[in-house]
Amino acid sequence: MLLPLWASADGFVISDEQDNEINVEVMPADGELMVIWLVDHAQERLLFERMLTSVNRAGIEVWRVDLLADYFMPRSSENVRTMSGDGVAALLEAAHQRSGKKIVLAAYDRMPLPLLRGVRKWQQEAHSEQSRLLGAMLYYPNLFGPPPIAGEDPELDPIVGVTNIPLTIYQPERGTQRLRMPEILKALWRSGLSAFVYLVPDVRDWFFMHPLEGEESEEQLATEAERRATANVPQQLVRFAHLMERQPKPVLPATMTVETARAKRVTGLVAIKQAKPMPRVELTDVQGSRFNLDGYRGRVTLVNFWATWCPACVEELPSLNNLVARYADQDFDVVSIDFRESEEKVAAFTKEISVDFPILLDTDGKVSMAWKVFSLPSSFIVDRQGRIRYSVNRAINWDTPALRAIVDKLLDESALVK
Repeated sequence: MLLPLWASADGFVISDEQDNEINVEVMPADGELMVIWLVDHAQERLLFERMLTSVNRAGIEVWRVDLLADYFMPRSSENVRTMSGDGVAALLEAAHQRSGKKIVLAAYDRMPLPLLRGVRKWQQEAHSEQSRLLGAMLYYPNLFGPPPIAGEDPELDPIVGVTNIPLTIYQPERGTQRLRMPEILKALWRSGLSAFVYLVPDVRDWFFMHPLEGEESEEQLATEAERRATANVPQQLVRFAHLMERQPKPVLPATMTVETARAKRVTGLVAIKQAKPMPRVELTDVQGSRFNLDGYRGRVTLVNFWATWCPACVEELPSLNNLVARYADQDFDVVSIDFRESEEKVAAFTKEISVDFPILLDTDGKVSMAWKVFSLPSSFIVDRQGRIRYSVNRAINWDTPALRAIVDKLLDESALVK
């Protein structure tokens, strides 16, 4: 049983079963629908704030909760991914005690994982036959476990296979998980739930978080399509709430034996145990010329997957440039593959920041999928025989003695078979 600590017109505090205090900011409304929105960003995002205000003006009561702040947890993808569902279960109990409204949960990126854990915990502890929970809206969700070694398939978190409430996935057309939607839906449908996907045209992940003109930010501004998609969120939320309300709520699935996917500790470049041929790459470069990576056979090649909107990707560019300069007179090359951006976007970026190696455009993301790229940046070192020998799934400093020793070893080794 939850005991409210204090309440006011614009918020209240509850406690979870561990006696952690959870602050709930409330935007009241007269309509029959309530949305509990779980956030995991600290900085002010004007577009997001306007969106929540529009949701509220559509007659929807909004509860806004920042569990990371309440639990005094550093803001990281890993902390969100592994968070328990205690806070969400407490929020659902409070919503049923305090209001007679129908309830929709909402979260984005990694936060859907603790959301789903919390729903399951609440179902197991409460009288779910009296539930007014209609379902959950998942915006560009990352429902996978820890980032795998670059070149390996990611695994869905175990909670996905035992979720039974109706879900709506709000998937950006240009989002990083766009091509993995069939796999995700198959897993959700296998567990017996009703899951829907709304493909948001011509927008990126975090589309309602991008800065507007006049905001101080180094990020790329929200595009017209992203502003339009954000403006459509309130009416779409109402639409999908009604759709989820009509879906059957099946009995709880089998007990989950693993609470969260265990993280694999990957701290840098990883040697591939069994070298494997690199997937085919035939793309257009940023100058519009056709490019085939097979032409690099006989040379050692570093293939870097990145995007201009990825801060970590941009951060490692200088060390990649340094590596190119250091090996300019040897059989070594760096080739980058940009993830799902236009030629104009990349060309504008390179006018501001120097990139001293070819940039190929993977405009539909299919080459990235073939290389099993899960997170950006991801990089692979390919030997002269066209085999992947090393990979890394994060940004690193490439111009270090340790990494140069790896390149030198491959150059010496492959010279014997050139």
